Parts: sequence; structure tokens; C-alpha cells
Amino acid sequence: MKQYIQINNLLMACLLLLGAAACSDDKEPLPVVEPEANGTFVDERDGHTYDWVRIGGLDWMCSNAAFDLNDEANCSFYVPYSDWEESYPEDVMSEKYGLLYTYQGALDAAPEGWRLPSDEDWQQLERALGMSAAEAAGMEWRGAGVASLLTQSGEGTRLGLQYGGYYTSYLGSYDPHYWYLGAYGFYWTSTQDEKKEGDYYIYRKISYHSNKVYRQSMEPAAYKLSVRYVRDAQ
Repeated sequence: MKQYIQINNLLMACLLLLGAAACSDDKEPLPVVEPEANGTFVDERDGHTYDWVRIGGLDWMCSNAAFDLNDEANCSFYVPYSDWEESYPEDVMSEKYGLLYTYQGALDAAPEGWRLPSDEDWQQLERALGMSAAEAAGMEWRGAGVASLLTQSGEGTRLGLQYGGYYTSYLGSYDPHYWYLGAYGFYWTSTQDEKKEGDYYIYRKISYHSNKVYRQSMEPAAYKLSVRYVRDAQ
């Protein structure tokens, strides 16, 4: 794979400093939500093992997708800023954050038996975590406390959503094309936004300084986002 990431360390440091100083939007103690079932799945294509948890009747992977498509147009890994100019930098980030995919890449990378979650799959999860149906169907920031549940790792929901940033080609020759690693997580859904003209697909965003979940849509070919796969309860 030949597509690399430049991480703007100064920008990240500033964001994290501001986040530490910002007031939390937590109002009440988080509810305790534990999986209905859990297990592991081994992707036979590369031997990668994923933990999964069952919440709201669906099985969700507990780490970001990491299957390498060997297709730099649709799949990328991160390279630390210090290694940016290396001819063959080592992939040291995907073990934690997984890979970034275009919408098509997210479809292509799905292992057998799993799927790219639809917007309704995400809403079903959000409702299981306490978001009202009206909030779940809304746009932009919704569901106070739900993002905190989505990012729990090792206890609680154990979903462990990551702040994996994103890639966009819209910046042209301006570097970096990859943004917000460690600050924001962006996740594809398989659902087209029928309220917009053109080709837009709904995604979810979480932020290190908010306990709400953002719902909006973007063009599928111009961005690379993280992916969590889902399946119906087995």
C-alpha cells in the first residue's frame, strides 16, 4: 500500500489541550449497558481476529476494520509525521486505529457474513444505548451520553469506537490530506442520503470532547473513513 498519512502534531496537541480545558457535556452518570453476548471472529483472508459484542440484537465488531485491499485509491494506513518522508514507512497505526476506506472500499473489505452497517443499524444501536427514536432519526449532534458508551473499552459496552480521523482529496495539493487522528472518529454507513441531490452517504462522527453522536452525509469517493462491520445476531 502506497498511500500514507501526515499527522499534524501541533494541531493535535492544540486540540487535545483545548479539549482538556473544555467543560464536559455529561449531565448525569452513564447508564450501565453490557453486551447480550460476545465472542471473536477470525477473518480468514488475513488471519486478523476481531472481538465482537451483541447489543440491541446486532453483533458489532469491537475494533476498526483493518483488511488491506492493496488498493491505495480506496484504502489507506497512517504514517506518523516523523516518518512522512520515508520511502517505505512502517505501518505503526493500524493495529490501534484500523484502516481508512472510501465508501466503495468499505463495501469491498467486508468479510463474509458481515456487512457495512446501514443507517438503521446505527440507529438501532443508538436506541439500545438510550437515544430516543426521534433523536436517533435527527441530524448533527444528538443523544447526550451515547458517544461515551460507544467508546467504552474493556468494560461496559466494550464497543471501543476509535478517533481515527479521516482523509479527504478535496484539499488538492495541500498537506496533510489526513486529519484529526486522535480527536475525531468518522464511520461509514451503507445508506444513501435521499434528502440531498447527488451522491451522498450517511456517516457517524464522534469527538474526544463531546458525549453526543453526529449524524450527517458526505460524498462517498472524496473521503476515507473508519469502518465497523455488523451482522445479525447469530
